Amino acid sequence: MTIINILEKNNNIISIECKGHSGFARSGKDIVCSAVSSILGACLLGLKEVVKINVEHKQNDKIGYFLVKIQDGVSEQLMEKAQILLQTTILSLIEISQDYKDFVTVNKIGGLK
Repeated sequence: MTIINILEKNNNIISIECKGHSGFARSGKDIVCSAVSSILGACLLGLKEVVKINVEHKQNDKIGYFLVKIQDGVSEQLMEKAQILLQTTILSLIEISQDYKDFVTVNKIGGLK
């Protein structure tokens, strides 16, 4: 099971953390893991290369772990741009979780100030 945790602070998405392999199919044939990985990879590239925002990033493919977190001190203008990308990423991940309920779960953790 892949568990994706979305952390929000002050009405902004500040991190996406993904844990575990989906278990849909064996390694190399798992279209669910592949889709999730592709979406998260595109998000990371967009934040770093398009938005030009400083992010913390951790990844371990062997155990199925991915984290992207926006660092403190980001300007309001860059945060707005990042939110468009992050919200699109989350919508895509939710769509996968709805199609593959037994393999992917998305949790929103919000309300932090």
